[in-house]
Amino acid sequence: MRRRPVAALAAAVVAGLAARCGGHPTGTKNTPTGPSTTVVALRIDGPSAVAPGQTVPFTATASLSNGTTADFTRKVAWSASPTSVLTITPDTGMATGQSVGDATVSAVVQTTPCCQGRVSVTVLPPNTFRLTGNVLESGLPVQGATITVQAGVGTGLSATTDVHGAYRLYGVAGPIQVTFSKPGYDDSVKTFTATQNDVLDFSEVHQTGGIPSLAGTYTLTLTADPGCPTDAVRGIPALPNDLRQPRTYAASLTQNGPSLTVTLTGPEIVKNQNQFTGRVDPDGIAFSIGGTNHYYAYYYGAIGEQLSTTQAFEFQGQVRATHHGNAIAGLLNGGLELVTLPYYNLEAQCVAPNHQLTLTPAAQPSRHP
Repeated sequence: MRRRPVAALAAAVVAGLAARCGGHPTGTKNTPTGPSTTVVALRIDGPSAVAPGQTVPFTATASLSNGTTADFTRKVAWSASPTSVLTITPDTGMATGQSVGDATVSAVVQTTPCCQGRVSVTVLPPNTFRLTGNVLESGLPVQGATITVQAGVGTGLSATTDVHGAYRLYGVAGPIQVTFSKPGYDDSVKTFTATQNDVLDFSEVHQTGGIPSLAGTYTLTLTADPGCPTDAVRGIPALPNDLRQPRTYAASLTQNGPSLTVTLTGPEIVKNQNQFTGRVDPDGIAFSIGGTNHYYAYYYGAIGEQLSTTQAFEFQGQVRATHHGNAIAGLLNGGLELVTLPYYNLEAQCVAPNHQLTLTPAAQPSRHP
């Protein structure tokens, strides 16, 4: 079992130091600001953990330009976010835990350009801790997995992993048993002892059905969605008819476990716009080709085909595909674009959900003498 401890956060200790606007405070005497004295830094003090229903004070201390400090608790504007986790009175700094989770307490000096301070606060049942971690398959995040406490303090708690494969559980303590589960994957069980806010990763989960071998050379065929508009949309001309017809490209696919990389190899492909990535999951194959915005397409991986010295064709979007026999076929939800070189000005476009994308194994040369 791999364990990466993090520092325990004690209640009623200094929770953070705010943004600095210059200088380093050296004095400790509490002195009010005067006409020639300004705030150069703001410090927030208070507990780093609060129980649901518990009300606790936060204080703000200003460092002044004359080297002294002053109590600014009632001279700042307090706020907390999200308020579903923690609320705070805007003028006194009294905070109340609402529900388990992580929150941010902020204080702003409104009478001077400087300063603002922020600290993090965790709302937890008394004498319990937060457990966080990541779920990974060969280094790739696994989204939508369920992490559940099966035994120990916190039994019944569960969380669902986000797009980054991350989860958070609030309210565990002592020896616990934690499980990972997701349809299409083998279940995984880990034992752990929670004595502080800590980290528990499921760093190598596996698909139950195994991963097909897909590496090889292919012909990529792209056909525009039949529903592409024939008239201009928001002032952008419709995609020309010749770019709606099937377009084919030589491609190679490399694989590392569930991770896939497709590289278009033809001489017509624009340099630095020749590659996209994907992954195999229990429901099929997902590819991500560039971004969703034309203006960032060149920098974020759209595929580009040079048509002439003054024009290029690009495509980008998200693909959900399936593997049938030796072929990979699916629908591209995204954009096909005609751009003017060298500045990639958008000339024509079709953004639609059902462009057809197919990877067919390339014919191998005959070995007959």
